[in-house]
Amino acid sequence: MSGTMRAMQFSGVQQAEIITVPIPEPSRGQVLVKVKAVATCPQWDMHIYYGKPMVDNQPPVPYPYTPGQPGHEMTGVIMRTGEGCHLPVGQTVSAWRDQGHHRYGCYAEYVIMDEENVLPVPVDMPYAKVVSLELAMCVAASILRLKNTVGIAGKKCGVNGLGPAGLIAVQMMLAEGAAEVVGIDPNGERREMAVLLGASAAFEPDDERVFLRGEPGSIQVSIDCAGFPQAVASLMDRTDEAIVLFAVKKADYILRHYTLTVIGYPGHSREAAEYAMRLIEDHKLDMSPLISRELPFERYEEAVGLLRSQAAIKICFLPELEE
Repeated sequence: MSGTMRAMQFSGVQQAEIITVPIPEPSRGQVLVKVKAVATCPQWDMHIYYGKPMVDNQPPVPYPYTPGQPGHEMTGVIMRTGEGCHLPVGQTVSAWRDQGHHRYGCYAEYVIMDEENVLPVPVDMPYAKVVSLELAMCVAASILRLKNTVGIAGKKCGVNGLGPAGLIAVQMMLAEGAAEVVGIDPNGERREMAVLLGASAAFEPDDERVFLRGEPGSIQVSIDCAGFPQAVASLMDRTDEAIVLFAVKKADYILRHYTLTVIGYPGHSREAAEYAMRLIEDHKLDMSPLISRELPFERYEEAVGLLRSQAAIKICFLPELEE
């Protein structure tokens, strides 16, 4: 397929531009995907847009940034395949693994994906339910580790941080048979969203109704999706058995209770991606409520502003949407 395509590129701090580049050709084991929808990953988007590394020990953000990055939560249709591929042209797929910020990303009309990094999607599935499969995979990897370590079924579970990952974690814990799930977040609208998605209750941080560990009715297992040391310390004080540290760590944590099991992030896996896809297909995981707005690439600055103010949970860009 010859011709050119539109892609977004950061040329500098708070400078997102639409550029024109050639449509790439897939090599062996790769597929060319026409992007139908691509969702923001708020942490990556805001850090790169504002020129701030994700954590303190990372080098400065390099500009101009790789075209199409940091877009990686994508669903689209295969237009061409390289040698050795098995998925057919015309197959709807979603990305389940971020290919790295050194490669052209999904904030573009077309993207090259290694075939092993996408999963087939039923053609009739609304894109909003599956566009963030990559994030669901990440959360699933942690949920599966928690399930296989101390268990989830029948337990009172807690989710700290009700952003996109936390709202997915609420649903996955319920799918695994949690007796109840409580959410913790300072944002009232996100607490309401958690309850709509099945949480029994959602509280502000340090609310007295989130009991201290060892008290009757306290949380048995929990997952942190915030990443701030103070929030993690508070969650440790309110969790009896095990805490999963999912969020990107902003600074070092201190283990506050030696009897508390701490579970780290196990890394990306196709097993976790397929698990997440099964939950979506079985209507046990619905990510469509996480999409607050649909916008064209040209309104990226507006999208980042909505994310920064927490007026949006996620923004979905539709390349074919006109400004």
